[in-house]
Amino acid sequence: MSRWLFAACCALCAAAFGLVEPVRSPTARALGGTCAHDRECQLGLQCTFLPGVLDGQCSASCNSTPACQERFGEQSLCLGADVCARACTSPQSCSNGSTCNLYGWCEGLP
Repeated sequence: MSRWLFAACCALCAAAFGLVEPVRSPTARALGGTCAHDRECQLGLQCTFLPGVLDGQCSASCNSTPACQERFGEQSLCLGADVCARACTSPQSCSNGSTCNLYGWCEGLP
């Protein structure tokens, strides 16, 4: 009986720790910011690594540009890879470590 109780307690603790969000940095980066880990991005964003699309930038999943704009404002769009990216018109509108590409979104520098 005590083994089952111990096993159930362990399972509940493991599930609880799995649901806890990682601690975010006080200087967490916004949409389009460069990153190496999820905790470097603001809450609700992940550090995305999609070769040829986003390589180490804070992003969130999406299914349409209006969904991104509702969440992040007019300066965002949904890419074909189903991730939100920071929209731009010039390199100055992108964060450090990225530049405005020909398609109008901030892309990480090589």
